[in-house]
Amino acid sequence: MPLYGYAGLELLISALRDPHPKVQLHALRLLWHRPEPEVRQAIAGFWHYQLWDCQQTLAQHTDPITALLLTPDGSTLLSTGVDGKIYAWQIATGEALATLTGHSQMVTALALCSHTGTLYSSSRDRSILVWDLASYTLRQRLTGHVGYVNSVAVTPDGRQLVSGSQDTTIKIWDVSTGQAIRTLRGHTNLVAGIALSPDGQMIASCSYDTTIRTWDITSGTPIWEFIGHSARVLAFAISPDGKILASGSLDTRIMIWDLHTGQEVITLEGHWGWVKALAFSHDGKVLISASYKTIKCWDMTTYTEITTLSGHKDLINAIALSADNQILVTGGEDKLIQVWRIT
Repeated sequence: MPLYGYAGLELLISALRDPHPKVQLHALRLLWHRPEPEVRQAIAGFWHYQLWDCQQTLAQHTDPITALLLTPDGSTLLSTGVDGKIYAWQIATGEALATLTGHSQMVTALALCSHTGTLYSSSRDRSILVWDLASYTLRQRLTGHVGYVNSVAVTPDGRQLVSGSQDTTIKIWDVSTGQAIRTLRGHTNLVAGIALSPDGQMIASCSYDTTIRTWDITSGTPIWEFIGHSARVLAFAISPDGKILASGSLDTRIMIWDLHTGQEVITLEGHWGWVKALAFSHDGKVLISASYKTIKCWDMTTYTEITTLSGHKDLINAIALSADNQILVTGGEDKLIQVWRIT
C-alpha cells in the first residue's frame, strides 16, 4: 500500500539509509515519482539504484555489434562491428553523423584520447587505424601484429597506445611516430582485452588462457598474474580509483581482484551465460556487466546485485556509460543498439 503524507515520506527517506540494498531499492521505487521537493535531495546519492529505461533503439546495423564508445560530453556515440565500419551517432536524436571506412575485416575495439580528439580502432585485419574524430578522417594505419588485433587502449596523455592480439602479444606504441616501442610476452593464448590504470602507468590484459596479467608500462615488467577463472576471460575493467579490477569469463562468473595485493576479493555470480562486457560507473559505486540478453548492475560496496535490465535478443557484446552515469548504451549479436536512460 502506498505511504501517503509527511509521515510516510519520512519513513521512506529513512529506509534509504537501511543497510540492506533491497530495502533501499524498494524505498527508492516508492519515492521516485513523489512531488515533494525534499525527495530529489534525498535520492541524489542513490543514482545507482535509479530506474534505467530503454528509451531508444538504433537498428541501422546489419551485422553484430562488437564495440561502443561515448564521447566524454555524452553527445556522440561511436559503434562498430562485424562489417568493419565505424558509425557516429548523435545520441540525443539517434541521427547518423558519419560512417568511417578503412578496415577490411571486423573491428574489435575502440579507444579515444579526449585531449587530442583522436580515435583508435583495432581489427581482425591485423591493423590499428588512427582517426581524427572532428573531421572523421583517417590519419594513419599501424601494423606489426601477426595475428588479428583484439583490443586497444590509449594512455591519458595520448602519448602511448597499447594493443593486444591473437598472436598472444601486447604491443606498446609511440603515438608520435606510429612505431611499436615494446612487445610484452607472457600470455599463452589470444589476448582478448587491454585496459590501463587511471594514471596510465599500468597495463592490464586478459586472455583466452584464463588469466589476467598486469604490467608496468614504462619497463614492461610483469606485476601480477590473476588465476581463478576456469575458462576464457572475455572482458574486464579497472575501477576509476585504480584499486580493483573486475573480470568476466566464459565460465559465467565475475571475479573482483585487488590490484595492490594481487588477491581475489570476491566472485559475483548471477549471469547464466558468458560475461562479455564490463564497465564501472564513473564514481566507482557500480559495476555493469553484460551477458546473454541481460545487463546486471552490481553495488561495489556490498557486492550485491542491484537490478537486471532485459531487452536484447542475444548475447550483448559491448556497453558504454556516459560520464554523468545517466546514459547507458548496449549492443550485441542482435545488431541492435539500445540507449538506456535514468527515468
